Amino acid sequence: MSELILEVKDLVVDFRTDRGKITAVNGVNLEVYKGKTLGIVGESGSGKSVTALSVMGLIQKPTGNVSGGEILYRGENLLDKSVDDMRHIRGNKIAMIFQEPMTSLNPVFTVGNQIIEVLELHQSHLSKAEMADKAVDMLRLVGIPSPEQRFQEYPHQLSGGMRQRVMIAIALACEPDILIADEPTTALDVTIQAQILDLMNKLQKELGMGIIFITHDLGVVAETCDDVAVMYCGRIVERADVQTLFKDPKHPYTIGLMDSIPSFDSTQDEHKARLRTIEGMVPSLFELPSGCSFQDRCPRVIDECRGAKGVPVLSNYKADHKVSCFNPSH
Repeated sequence: MSELILEVKDLVVDFRTDRGKITAVNGVNLEVYKGKTLGIVGESGSGKSVTALSVMGLIQKPTGNVSGGEILYRGENLLDKSVDDMRHIRGNKIAMIFQEPMTSLNPVFTVGNQIIEVLELHQSHLSKAEMADKAVDMLRLVGIPSPEQRFQEYPHQLSGGMRQRVMIAIALACEPDILIADEPTTALDVTIQAQILDLMNKLQKELGMGIIFITHDLGVVAETCDDVAVMYCGRIVERADVQTLFKDPKHPYTIGLMDSIPSFDSTQDEHKARLRTIEGMVPSLFELPSGCSFQDRCPRVIDECRGAKGVPVLSNYKADHKVSCFNPSH
């Protein structure tokens, strides 16, 4: 078993709004191991990014608040850390790649200056020349051609794929233990997406870091992840290793996500075959039904799902396969 470096226990995150308080993440449990990739999957609004921001200590108070649980990094609870302590950990021990690099990179600073800024904060013992050399080395590491030239360029001078590589270079500048990738390939075309995924796999093997990969793309999950957590309305509804999840999904929501993947089976009449969808809409966090949140969209709904037994608990279906459902698929 690989070394456990991050453990999220019973995480609860609330937000105050004009309409009242909502719970965006409710009782989430996760583990991240050295050299392994954990995928977090779900529709928009399921709580994936809020979970990641909680780990980074980036939930904005007083609007947002981590109201319960623990986030243990190498046995130390990050929720007990001071602002200065988290500033040292963030970007140094735990780094994050955001979804849209053009809004994450500062347009008025060169690419090189933005990498050096991270090094000045976390590796101040280096001289300016050493920082510049390391910044160029990081650009070279992530596969950017002519890194000495790119070092002096601004974000708008780079393509979308290049900007995302710069974001990865910034995130990896201090060789973090954990890399959180929040849908890092969503804005890229398929060819560049494949290059970025290959790059992340390569760097993981070289650096041995744990990765949390947040996405709604099950194809990406199948290609990159070791373990998968499926989220719906702020809760994890199924957890398993990637092979088990794809071979034998148990929660109706997971099965619905699998069925919605387009099929390229040549035996089907491509003009007649319709894409499958999950009926209905994700319920508002202000109006969650009692019992299972998925009940109004579920083809396997039974009376227990309507609230008589409360919310289904994530529990072992088999060893290392957990599901939160009163009527899982058999």
